[in-house]
Amino acid sequence: MTETQLKTEYERVMLEAEKAVGRKEAISLFKKARSIKKKICQNTSEKSLIHY
Repeated sequence: MTETQLKTEYERVMLEAEKAVGRKEAISLFKKARSIKKKICQNTSEKSLIHY
């Protein structure tokens, strides 16, 4: 996935977590959002390590 796709997926999951009814549902969505955020951070850190 590209970075923009990851960001839109992250936003969608966070909005879904806000509307979650139960605690377990909200926690699972927050965990999913955290894993997406990790992927975003990994992509940006790899780009910053490239030296020209």
